[in-house]
Amino acid sequence: GRWEDNIIWDAQAMPRLLEPPVLTLDPNDENLILEIPDEKEEATSNSPSKESKRESSLKKSRILLGKTGVIKEEPQQNMSQPEVKDPWNLSSDEYYYPKQQGLRGTFGGNIIQHSIPAVELWQPFFPTHMGPIKIRQFHRPPLKKYSFGALSQPGPHSVQPLLKHIKKKAKMREQERQASGGGELFFMRTPQDLTGKDGDLILAEYSEENGPLMMQVGMATKIKNYYKRKPGKDPGAPDCKYGETVYCHTSPFLGSLHPGQLLQAFENNLFRAPIYLHKMPETDFLIIRTRQGYYIRELVDIFVVGQQCPLFEVPGPNSKRANTHIRDFLQVFIYRLFWKSKDRPRRIRMEDIKKAFPSHSESSIRKRLKLCADFKRTGMDSNWWVLKSDFRLPTEEEIRAMVSPEQCCAYYSMIAAEQRLKDAGYGEKSFFAPEEENEEDFQMKIDDEVHTAPWNTTRAFIAAMKGKCLLEVTGVADPTGCGEGFSYVKIPNKPTQQKDDKEPQAVKKTVTGTDADLRRLSLKNAKQLLRKFGVPEEEIKKLSRWEVIDVVRTMSTEQARSGEGPMSKFARGSRFSVAEHQERYKEECQRIFDLQNKVLSSTEVLSSDTDSSSAEDSDFEEMGKSIENMLQNKKTSSQLSREWEEQERKELQRMLLAAGSAASGNNHRDDDTASVTSLNSSATGHCLKIYRTFRDEEGKEYVRCETVRKPAVIDAYVRIRTTKDEEFIQKFALFDEQHREEMRKERRRIQEQLRRLKRNQEKEKLRGPPEKKPKKMKERPDLKLKCGACGAIGHMRTNKFCPLYYQTNVPPSNPVAMTEEQEEELEKTVIHNDNEELIKVEGTKIVLGKQLIENADEVRRKSLVLKFPKQQLPPKKKRRVGTTVHCDYLNRPHKSIHRRRTDPMVTLSSILESIINDMRDLP
Repeated sequence: GRWEDNIIWDAQAMPRLLEPPVLTLDPNDENLILEIPDEKEEATSNSPSKESKRESSLKKSRILLGKTGVIKEEPQQNMSQPEVKDPWNLSSDEYYYPKQQGLRGTFGGNIIQHSIPAVELWQPFFPTHMGPIKIRQFHRPPLKKYSFGALSQPGPHSVQPLLKHIKKKAKMREQERQASGGGELFFMRTPQDLTGKDGDLILAEYSEENGPLMMQVGMATKIKNYYKRKPGKDPGAPDCKYGETVYCHTSPFLGSLHPGQLLQAFENNLFRAPIYLHKMPETDFLIIRTRQGYYIRELVDIFVVGQQCPLFEVPGPNSKRANTHIRDFLQVFIYRLFWKSKDRPRRIRMEDIKKAFPSHSESSIRKRLKLCADFKRTGMDSNWWVLKSDFRLPTEEEIRAMVSPEQCCAYYSMIAAEQRLKDAGYGEKSFFAPEEENEEDFQMKIDDEVHTAPWNTTRAFIAAMKGKCLLEVTGVADPTGCGEGFSYVKIPNKPTQQKDDKEPQAVKKTVTGTDADLRRLSLKNAKQLLRKFGVPEEEIKKLSRWEVIDVVRTMSTEQARSGEGPMSKFARGSRFSVAEHQERYKEECQRIFDLQNKVLSSTEVLSSDTDSSSAEDSDFEEMGKSIENMLQNKKTSSQLSREWEEQERKELQRMLLAAGSAASGNNHRDDDTASVTSLNSSATGHCLKIYRTFRDEEGKEYVRCETVRKPAVIDAYVRIRTTKDEEFIQKFALFDEQHREEMRKERRRIQEQLRRLKRNQEKEKLRGPPEKKPKKMKERPDLKLKCGACGAIGHMRTNKFCPLYYQTNVPPSNPVAMTEEQEEELEKTVIHNDNEELIKVEGTKIVLGKQLIENADEVRRKSLVLKFPKQQLPPKKKRRVGTTVHCDYLNRPHKSIHRRRTDPMVTLSSILESIINDMRDLP
């Protein structure tokens, strides 16, 4: 019709009701531009490409495979990259979406302002040295025992409330803020501001046993509430009590957030970790302990901290970064000592630095000091390191830039993990961290415990964030140990073929020319295979030859993977592409991420077995062992129950016998070697005392007691004593197996010596008596030496040819030291064997009496005394007194002690001089 007919000329007089026109667009109209045209090359514009042909040929087969359920339909594209289907949407939003390359390292601006004590690395919060005990307790430091203060003494201590103190402190800070003009004001300036006695307080419990990174006291962290909008109309993020809301398009974690999901997280320069708010039980409260007393305050909220996502790499042991941190930390400490010095010029002592860094050698400290100071050996600054006149001390900002608190935390985490590996038996060479990037060969050689070290896990996570590698996700580095956490272990980006991969492999270079060659498969046989696979006949008729072949290959491969297909010869091993590998990696990360959120956010209270006794645990263990034995021996439960009843009957009978023997009295078997005090061992708490009688060299007898507590040894001893005769017992005690072996070896050695002697004697008889050769007299050299003893010329007094040699070197008549015989006699007089308390034997433990040790010390002390006659000692040389008088003016006349000065002016002048000196020293 005409367009003029649709014009309403008069609303009151309309010939007909008008209907809204339907807009129709002709896609063949050249004047309409419906989309941005793609510029095609002239060579390819006329003829379709091979890939387009392949796509069109595979389209039908893909539709059929999707209907039969062999392959899944392509999932809808992610909301982060929506597919533009609206032809009128010309905004080109897909070109403005951020590219997802690996994992994101940081999310937005993350400016963290630590407290002043943390930034300046104050000593108690950032120690310069930690011993092995303190390093082992790094993640769980115990309460400190006070050496002074009110709590250092035992006794009852009062607990003070903190409500008034909290209100007072809040009022003071508000007044300070108003006085400074309002706005934001930083209050964390002193250690007193870091206490938990004032301000708002929350608790956060880490879910990891040994986190890779731990913050020190005074360091700050932010709470961020990550929220992902819903597609379409979104009501906005829910209100949270803590933290700032961040609308995230891509997830800052390994897994992505679902639309409309909110996740809170701790975020600082060290790590990012999800947190989950839990309700604090009404029965819980906080006790704060100081040197002065105890304080109590209420707790409102508690968070559970999930697995950390490290943002700061922990250096490896003896790596370049670790050594650089140690050097800079020492240099910063030296600079701060110079700033604290009040002398001019500034000076410090070496002892102050060595006390703070006892593990550093003096040469390394001196090397750091020489850069900025000189050592003075003389003068007023003797033994001091004085700052150089031409050296400018760095400012506080420059010192803070040299070493950050995050570097200290990473170093502490490294030495804590290193100590744990040393305690586990690993040497230093086994956990050295390589600095090269291509370290895949090294990763395969190190142990699982070293894989979980923080310098390996943090490096792997940061490399994965940069897109250099992927993570193992599930494995040995999982901190939970039950598959609810991520394993930060490197794996390559490209998929690697595992040895235990059971996917069907195509027959290499043997398919062509065989019955498994799909190119030789006829269409009739291919359709028959599809009928066996359950494909409807009407669907088969729609497919061409190569589409049928494609369906046969795909369905054969899928059935061969599941282990069901009889036609496995047509299966082809599908190459695992990089994209599929990445997709599987993302799915696994998402699964563990959702599982961790579900577990840590759960409010279900799990039951604990803290009330069960150890007896119940042992019963469960015995039950488990019995079940294992039943499975191994293939016994029935009735047979096992009879065995248990028989064991209980024997145990009861043994206990009754023990009670009867204890009631009737102790059984004694007196003998010249032993006597038994208690013959019962099966009942708990019983022991066997064996009294052994010994005889010394003089024939005097003495008794020793040996206590045995092991039931097996007691049973064996009692059985032998009661069943065997005395002769057998003596042989059993004296000639055991070890003693027999030693006797056998000794007999062989003596026999071998006798054979050797006989052989030598027979050889000598055959040779005859040896001829004796006359000895040649040696000519003595003509020495012009004079003997000091006899005065003759030609020898010395130490020569044996001197006639007075044997007279001067005669040993003294009195012995110098005590001989062995004298020591033995002294032991017999001092140590008495009659005392039974000297030596006690309990199983494999020997208890020596105090009197025995004292007597042995007395014998040793007397045996060490050396006695020399006065004739043997060299004469003392007396100092010669000169005859001439020298410096006779130095000999003063003898004066009495209580004397008075002759001249009182001398006394008065000395007093006045001291007064003048005191007045001169006054300021």
